Amino acid sequence: MARVRVIFAEEQNFAGALVTEVTVDAARLVLVGAQGEALLDVPVAGVRNVDRGRQARTERLKAEHVNHGRPWDESERTRLREMCASKTPMREMINQIGRSSGSIRGEMRRLGLVVDGAEPVG
Repeated sequence: MARVRVIFAEEQNFAGALVTEVTVDAARLVLVGAQGEALLDVPVAGVRNVDRGRQARTERLKAEHVNHGRPWDESERTRLREMCASKTPMREMINQIGRSSGSIRGEMRRLGLVVDGAEPVG
């Protein structure tokens, strides 16, 4: 048996309790098709992750980071330079700029504010 966590897009009613996620002990993961046929039947221990793919990831990132997917503009670059110079923590940069840490680190590299894995230059 292995522990499986399932997160639902909408609340689900389980015996009168509304839940958005559930964790269960299970031996197998079985995906059932529209006709009731088993499309997949595998041991849970062999499953690393189940998700809705690239579109779901993009939706999640846009919800978490208001500027996700938008090109950087010069005012954001200026703000990033200022934050690096003042050694602003990454969490604060994420909150103020509205982008993921990966996006911020990538822009820092492009602007020469950091050399792969090093502390910000400034």
